[in-house]
Amino acid sequence: MRGLRALEVAEERKLAGQVAGVLYLVAGATIGLLLVVPGTVIEHWPVVLGLVALSFAWGAVCLFVIPWRRAQPWLSHLSSAMGLPLTAIAMAATGGADSPTRFYLLFIVVYASYFYPPREAIPHLAGCVVVLLLPLAYDSSAVDGGLLGETLVLTPSFVVLGALIMGGKKIMLELARHDALTGVVNRRAFVERLQESVSGRRSTDGLGFGLLLCDLDSFKEVNTRYGHPEGDRVLCEAAAALASAVRGVDLVARLGGDEFAIVAPGADDPGMEALVKRIDARLEEADRRLGLTEYRLSASFGWALSPRDAESSERLVAKADLALRQAKAEAGARPASSSRSAARVTPLVGRPRPNAG
Repeated sequence: MRGLRALEVAEERKLAGQVAGVLYLVAGATIGLLLVVPGTVIEHWPVVLGLVALSFAWGAVCLFVIPWRRAQPWLSHLSSAMGLPLTAIAMAATGGADSPTRFYLLFIVVYASYFYPPREAIPHLAGCVVVLLLPLAYDSSAVDGGLLGETLVLTPSFVVLGALIMGGKKIMLELARHDALTGVVNRRAFVERLQESVSGRRSTDGLGFGLLLCDLDSFKEVNTRYGHPEGDRVLCEAAAALASAVRGVDLVARLGGDEFAIVAPGADDPGMEALVKRIDARLEEADRRLGLTEYRLSASFGWALSPRDAESSERLVAKADLALRQAKAEAGARPASSSRSAARVTPLVGRPRPNAG
């Protein structure tokens, strides 16, 4: 995932654990079916029965015992890594090079490709190739039966399948993280980035970061006077204005409706004031492009700094939101022709605008 190593998100860990559990249950059930399918070569019945029991046991542990949201990512790696020797044993016990259990390697390819980044998935894919070739060490018919040729076909197939899954997931995640209307990241991506920043993984030289909340003024008037298509146009122009005003390391997000947020690594009060001034200028330019005679595109702002104002993401958002509400309240008490200079609000800063709604 962008900005996070694999399985650092609780829901991702939970999904990985559940999928691992289901795959082990499926493997146990299908290996068990081999015992009753006519024509299947079973060379070591006790081993096969042991594999069935172990697969069911680990599948149940994955589904019902392990608290995956709090579990370490290595547990998911353990699940896929365990699949390699278990598949190798199953192949040896059920016909070697001709064993149908070799197709369980596809489970490992799909699982590793979906849940791990390439550098972590490659060892699992390489392990699948090794397991596929193991019958050469004990099955005299493996060479004559075309195992090498089969491996030459399956190896690039594993690689292509893994690449397609990784690429497809990356595209889906990018789509899921971006606001479909404005193109900036959505609330989900904002929360992830904010949590990263609070934990120190995205701070700049240990200087902390700033959180700026932005609320468009009187936005409901646009939909009332001009209709929702023009409202969407205003939101897109506002998002573009924010995106053009920030630095490359900053993150612009749409939280919902007409609310936006910016995470600014390494920023202090002067830096946040400068950011607001840049956004102000870009909004004025966007307002001229919109050309709505009865609406003026403007916004109110509130910000907080971490760790100075709060050490948790929830309290930081609450502090910035308080500054924003104070800024809007002060703007509403002013006449329409009042100055647009920034107003100080407690240790946080709000940016009032004359037509705040």
